[in-house]
Amino acid sequence: MRGFETALDERIAELRQKLAEARADEDEHLVDVLLQQLETLIDVASRSDVDTTQMEAVLAAETGTLPIIPDPQT
Repeated sequence: MRGFETALDERIAELRQKLAEARADEDEHLVDVLLQQLETLIDVASRSDVDTTQMEAVLAAETGTLPIIPDPQT
C-alpha cells in the first residue's frame, strides 16, 4: 500500500503545481477541473482505506475553506 500512497502524494503535488500555474494564468476553468481531480483522488484514497486527513487539509487550503480561528485577544 505504501507505493499507492506515494503515488497519491506525487499526484497531489503535481496537481498543486498545476493549480498554482492555472491561478497565475487566471484560468478559472482549469482551476475548477484540477480541484475536481484533487477531490477524486481524495475519494479514491478514502475508499482504499488511506488516511486522507492531510489530503483534505490540502484541498481545504486550495479551495480557501480553511476555518477562521478568532484571535483570543479580541
